[in-house]
Parts: sequence; structure tokens; C-alpha cells
Amino acid sequence: MRIVGMIPVYNEVDVLESVIEHNLSQGIELVILDGSTDGSYDIAKQYLGKGVLAVRREVSDRFEWGLILERLYEMGLQYKPDWVLLSSADEFHESPYRGLTLKESVAKEDKRGFTLIQFNNFEFWPTDKDGDSTATDVRDRLKYYTWNDDCQFHSWKVADDITVRDGGGHYPIFPKNLKPRVSPTKYILRHYRIRSYQQGLKKVFTERLPRYPDEERRKGWHLHYDNFRRDEASFIIDSRNLTKYDDDGKWVLKKTFDWTRGLHAKPWANPPIPPGLKVRVSSRVPFSANLWKIIFLRKYRIPKKSSE
Repeated sequence: MRIVGMIPVYNEVDVLESVIEHNLSQGIELVILDGSTDGSYDIAKQYLGKGVLAVRREVSDRFEWGLILERLYEMGLQYKPDWVLLSSADEFHESPYRGLTLKESVAKEDKRGFTLIQFNNFEFWPTDKDGDSTATDVRDRLKYYTWNDDCQFHSWKVADDITVRDGGGHYPIFPKNLKPRVSPTKYILRHYRIRSYQQGLKKVFTERLPRYPDEERRKGWHLHYDNFRRDEASFIIDSRNLTKYDDDGKWVLKKTFDWTRGLHAKPWANPPIPPGLKVRVSSRVPFSANLWKIIFLRKYRIPKKSSE
């Protein structure tokens, strides 16, 4: 089985190598679309022929997420994968099965007839407890997180006419004649979007907010940084509001911190629901925060977990 991971990169030089190494260790080959100005491209090129299949450089003044998704998917499909994995350059996708790589776990889902995998999204943040850490791998340095959401369908079995643009990176769009079978086992997504005060300040106010296209913001995309301020409190979080991860595979599925400062509680801040799809509302977060959560429950039933 071939699984191709698709990673867009824009100025993630401090974390990119760890993300690439992680994916390769999990049996995931990679295609990378880079528009960086900070040396990320040079890091990605070092892995060509070592598990990275292609690195394409496309520089733009705008963060056109829909176009980036389309280009990435086209790149990935060129290598005729059985499955694909959509990842950001600051994300680590993991298997929930202890002792199995991501590739081995996806093969297990494939054998059971499932075609789409859902991830629990755990957002890690810099805190008052880790400012003195000298660890180079962000997973060793930042230990505090909050569960954020589970509308992250980042891996699917390749089939004709699946598209990615309208899902906004949260889920693929399956053609009407093909119903996905979602695995009842949720996988693990560690997200490290903010890794220090200076990195976060530059990312939010220089590399993201000024570059988001108006036409995508009108869809409800790219609004999550709108309530950020330039003060340190927007980026360095009180550890009492988060949960410490002890590298034991035990995760707390509770949203203890809203890093958008209320934006996810506003219906207009959520991506639109494609016609004909049903929504499952999680009891762990406010109803309005789930209006965008496409979980295919009635149209695309997720089977109950077996006792296996």
C-alpha cells in the first residue's frame, strides 16, 4: 500500500524537519508545496529521494488556501497512491493503535472496508511552564494542549472524482455516487500552530492575516486569528487552562481553552455545510461551533466501534 502525504509549507523552518521525519518514520511518502522565504524550501529539498517524492516551489503574496489544496492533491495523485494524508507543516498525525505505524493502521482500516479517517485535533500551545526548554523537537518542548475539535478528516482512500477545495482542508468532497465509510476509530492530530511569542506574532500579523483573500474569508475561512492581539497573552497560555501530555498515549477529550477567543462560537465564523450532508453535534463544544462539522452521520453512517 502506498500512502502519500501532502504538505503545504509557508515559513515553518523551525518545525518542518521534525514533521517530515515523523511522516517518513510512519511509512508516509510526501509531496511538498512550498512558498516560503525562511529556508523551509532548502530543508524540504534535502529529503528528495529519501521519502519525499516531490518539492514544488510556488511563491505568492496571497494565502489562497483553496488553490493550494487543489495543487497539492494534483501533486499527490501523480504518484498513484492508494490513500492520501493531508497535513500542515506544523501537524503530526499519529495512529491510535499502540505499536503500529500510521501506514500499518491505515492498512488495517482499508482491510476492514473503511475509506475515510477522522482525527481528534489536539492544539498545543506555549505556556508559562516551558519557556526555558532547549529541546529542538517541538513535541518535547511544548507539553500542554487542549482538545479542539474532531472535524478533521485528513486521510482517505483515493477514488475518482474526489475533490478537496470546498472542504477547506477539513474533509474531502466525495462524488454523489460514492459514499465514504468512516472508520469509527478516531486518530490523533497534534497541532503546533504557535510555538513561541515571536514566531506567533510574525505568523499571525505578517504571514497570515494580511495575506488571506477576501473571497475566502467571505466563505467563513481564515477568521480564527481575528481576535488575536499583539500582546504576549495571546500567544503564551496559562498552563492551568490546558492539559499536560505525558507521552503515555492518554488524551483528554475536553475543550479547556478557546484559542479563537469566541470566534468558533459564532455561526458566521464556520465553513458552510455542503448541500445534502447531515451534521452530528458534539456535546463537548457549543452547538454553533459545530455548524461546520460535516460528519456524514445520516448520509454517511459511521459504524459503532467493535469490541476488538
